[in-house]
Amino acid sequence: IASSLFGKYELGAHLTIEKGDQQFLTMKGGLMYARMFWFHRCLCLYAMARAHKTKKRKYIAQAKRIHKELNNSLKNKNPNSLHCLSLLNAEKAALTNKKNREDDVRKQYNDAISMSTRGGYVHDTALAQERFADYLYSSVGDLQEAKYHLEKSIQRYTNWGAMGVVEHLHNKYQDVLAGSSRH
Repeated sequence: IASSLFGKYELGAHLTIEKGDQQFLTMKGGLMYARMFWFHRCLCLYAMARAHKTKKRKYIAQAKRIHKELNNSLKNKNPNSLHCLSLLNAEKAALTNKKNREDDVRKQYNDAISMSTRGGYVHDTALAQERFADYLYSSVGDLQEAKYHLEKSIQRYTNWGAMGVVEHLHNKYQDVLAGSSRH
């Protein structure tokens, strides 16, 4: 979980792949927090698939398996997974770099933000806005909207009390927050 909150997606993806089947089967039995672990692992895998084009298929294959399990939990009447699935759907859609999909990806991220907000999941709303900002900045090149969502994410993490995450975001995205582009 800390891997995805602190942007250590490579570590999270590595641990997911390394421990994959061993922990997957243990958690499938129904640990109370299993879905939360699945969500954060899947998020790390999708983030790595977007960041590392050469290993994209490897990460996507693992992510799809976890994503499917989370979808199944929703079908089994677990409404607490809906906002998480919404963000994962946006992350998956963001992997297709087609210009005609950009509006759909934006809509999916905005839906994830709305669902998390309505459900009272402050930390997940912050995470959705952070991931949306990353997509806007790194994939679309929309600095202004990326800055807006990043500032909202930082505000929500601050309200949640996650000052370590806030510091991490300030360091990682100092160019975006300053309104200048590295691209």
